[in-house]
Amino acid sequence: MTRPGAPLTSLFGRAIEQVSSAPEVDDGVFDAALAVLAERGTRAATMDDVAARSGISRATLFRRFGGKDALFEAALARALRGFLTEIGTTFLTVTDPVERIEAAFVACLRFRRRFVAGKSDPAHGAALVAMLSAGEPSPLELGRRFVAARIEAGQSEGVLPPADADIQADAIIRLTLSYLVLPSPVYDLDDVEVARAVARRAIAPLVTGIPN
Repeated sequence: MTRPGAPLTSLFGRAIEQVSSAPEVDDGVFDAALAVLAERGTRAATMDDVAARSGISRATLFRRFGGKDALFEAALARALRGFLTEIGTTFLTVTDPVERIEAAFVACLRFRRRFVAGKSDPAHGAALVAMLSAGEPSPLELGRRFVAARIEAGQSEGVLPPADADIQADAIIRLTLSYLVLPSPVYDLDDVEVARAVARRAIAPLVTGIPN
């Protein structure tokens, strides 16, 4: 019988704690683990599934990680580290505020696809909301603070008009979350250019005040 795994929310919370220390190893295993996690969920996924997908024996996986929860935590930590690095690089190298929003939105969609398979599974959407809302502060709150700080920086630099940065950041986070949880049946957000257009026309005006 398959042992039920820890809820995705718990795995994600523990993965956050590993982000700064998780080594860059076992990329193939981690890719396989995330694919299995996305397809089967924490309850149904097994080490046998990951072994079959990765080509690494079940015994080796247990020897390296001890169990499936530890393996999934390490895989999520690696995915989180890559996501945070990408966002950080974007805000260091891209100066145009609209282009920053486009790039960040695309990164969020790409991150979602790493561990949520399909486009309309209500269970996956609920798991995503629970995962991003868990903790104190939660990933959503950390995201809101980050966005608010960047808006305030843009206002101080004169590239964004004066406004309430906290309200703007909260609206951006919630709008982005809605696209992550309920992918649009009208627009193919797997298409990068379409995703960038949505961000440019629907999200960016919240802070620039300029329709695109």
